[in-house]
Amino acid sequence: MHRARMLLVTALLLSLTALTGPAAGQEAVTFSKHVAPIVFNKCVTCHRPDEAAPMSLRSYQEVRPWARAIKDKVVSREMPPWFANPLHGSFKNDPTLSEAEISTIVAWVDAGAPQGDPGDLPKLPDFTDGWALGEPDYIVELPEVTVPAEGPDYYPDLSFTMDDLPEKRWIRAIEVRPGNRNVTHHSVVFTNGNPGQGQPRQRTGFFDVLVVWSVGTNPHEFPDGVGRWLYPGQTLTVNAHYHPSGEVETDVTRIGVYWGEGELKKELTAVLAGTMSFEIPPRAQHHELRSSYIIDQDSTVISYFPHMHVRGKDMKMIANYPNGETETLIDVPEYDFDWQLFYYPDETVSLPAGTRLDIVAHYDNSELNPDNPDPNQAINFGTKTNDEMMFTVFEFIADVGVSPTPASDETRREALLASLPSDSVYRVDLAMMGRTLPTALHLPKNGEGTWYIPMRGNLLVIPAKSIMWDGNTYRFDMQMRLGPIAGDFVVKGQVANGAISGDFEGTGMVPFSSFEGALAEGEHSGAE
Repeated sequence: MHRARMLLVTALLLSLTALTGPAAGQEAVTFSKHVAPIVFNKCVTCHRPDEAAPMSLRSYQEVRPWARAIKDKVVSREMPPWFANPLHGSFKNDPTLSEAEISTIVAWVDAGAPQGDPGDLPKLPDFTDGWALGEPDYIVELPEVTVPAEGPDYYPDLSFTMDDLPEKRWIRAIEVRPGNRNVTHHSVVFTNGNPGQGQPRQRTGFFDVLVVWSVGTNPHEFPDGVGRWLYPGQTLTVNAHYHPSGEVETDVTRIGVYWGEGELKKELTAVLAGTMSFEIPPRAQHHELRSSYIIDQDSTVISYFPHMHVRGKDMKMIANYPNGETETLIDVPEYDFDWQLFYYPDETVSLPAGTRLDIVAHYDNSELNPDNPDPNQAINFGTKTNDEMMFTVFEFIADVGVSPTPASDETRREALLASLPSDSVYRVDLAMMGRTLPTALHLPKNGEGTWYIPMRGNLLVIPAKSIMWDGNTYRFDMQMRLGPIAGDFVVKGQVANGAISGDFEGTGMVPFSSFEGALAEGEHSGAE
């Protein structure tokens, strides 16, 4: 059932409840006995002092002034915030209220919001000094940040080193707590392995995400026996984002770590799966961006964290399995930049080696988007709110062994080739910026093609547009937007006996001139 239809049915049912009231002999709905269990279970994590929500809801006295507003928000399903499409997966941390819970709140408000017997009130959940998971075993306090009263968003360098960690330890949970939510937008903590300091080689080829805080994010609490390593002397990098409030303000963010006990059974890896090469045209209402991530060893999903900025409309992740089947793992049809959530699958999601994860997102850069700063500007990748991003933080564990096997661009290409039609995909070692990149060029006889170019552990998914074949010769259009590499190219070449060659022509900075490669499956022509 579509979301709009579900909301309509819900509204009709709730209207009927409100009109009829409790049936004869039915117990009257009160806060203490019926509503408080819902509020304490689904609301007070955020609705308490020094948390993200604007009001506290820990008691009848705190809830009563907001009764009608609460009814409106739960009936419209604006609260609790949740954005995953229920047709594609179920999630452990889904706070969505059931129809019975919504009906209970509506009946209570329509009855005048009575308190009931205080003796029926359940115990309020315990919170330790604001830490959702209790007092941490180890606390990192970042340097104090002074945020100017006015001006652009502020991105200080808050990297730090684990100098006081006496030995290598694994963590079962981690939580970020900003000191001043009025000016703090987000904090993302990255870790990169450093073999020179006795740290493990970086497995992803890109930044490993250790922990994220933004409005709505949950503390990172891993499954039993699953965790992350921290090392003495390890340097962590914090991408911190602050916005001026009109007054000079300060913030001290703390990171709480909870140690695991015994042996680590599975080491978790978190990567940014997405792209930095794109341009969203001015006034585009539904511009599509695509990216891919290749699974090169049997893995199991722990979580997803879709991320875009204010022009983001929707995002989904689609698994293309080696057996030819496809599955939408997560679909966020109404992305909200103000509520960035992790999604933890309720059931095991297994991804065999050779699975290609396609990430598909849409953006509204038009005047119809009320959050759009300027619909007349083309938008590229950037770290500021007025720029755009296209990523999913993807957490996983390896099915074999404690830790994932280190991956490389070459092993990823082999896995990628297995997921593409073997009669129209070519191995191309592309010389680019002093490096040789093991790429894959999908160039079908009909339809659109794609050039998959590895970049920092991710795949740049560059569409091959307007493909034209004339016997064994071909041409297509290609666009790159990657920092200083920004150009529109025409690629021309030929295929003979399974070998492919080509040249680039275009405007802007051309990072490559020509290439050679071979059909991924044997010595036969892909043009036939």
